Amino acid sequence: MRESNKVVAITGASSGIGRATARLLASRGYTVALGARREDILAALTSELRND
Repeated sequence: MRESNKVVAITGASSGIGRATARLLASRGYTVALGARREDILAALTSELRND
């Protein structure tokens, strides 16, 4: 089931549960809005999710 019309905001997305949740929801078709303090790691995750 694709959830392309759903948007989820995730804080703490650069590591741990936030990162895992971002990956899971993105793989299921959700649009994810990511937030975190570690911008370099967040940028890497954003790139990873866009390429999948």
